[in-house]
Amino acid sequence: MHSSTLLYMCILSMLSLSHGIPIHSDNLKNLVKLQAETINARIKEHIDKLNLSPKLLIGADHHPEIPIDKPIQGMSSIMDTLTTFQKILNSLPRGHVSQLRIDVSTLQDYLNQRMRSLQCTPKKTANEKSLEAFLTDNATHPITVGYMTLDRLQKFMQRLTGNLEQLKTC
Repeated sequence: MHSSTLLYMCILSMLSLSHGIPIHSDNLKNLVKLQAETINARIKEHIDKLNLSPKLLIGADHHPEIPIDKPIQGMSSIMDTLTTFQKILNSLPRGHVSQLRIDVSTLQDYLNQRMRSLQCTPKKTANEKSLEAFLTDNATHPITVGYMTLDRLQKFMQRLTGNLEQLKTC
């Protein structure tokens, strides 16, 4: 993407978020795709900095709050999943994931604005209690939980960029 296009997208997103101007569907797709790619690049950078082994794979049964194959079913589904990721990221120690928290929050802001323009009703997170229990039980394992979360967040971002048509429905 050329720097002028990137600048245009950044200005458009800042104006729409600060003034409540609805983001056009095609522009939203571009913003979401760009933000998802940014998140994936930061995850890769984070994993490389920590020199974590890609062989550190943890089964979904140990982290049931973020199913790897959870289908993307519209804006509410996306926001529900991002909210779960954000809660886990917020539970991790400060440091390299701080920028990822900001990036996920920015993506949530784009989607919240779009949900308001579509008049979507936010979905209540069904796994709130189990997520809190998981975070409490695993508070002493932040590197493992962090790696597991980043792995799933990266996979979700890849699925999201492949399902951008879901941004048109609640």
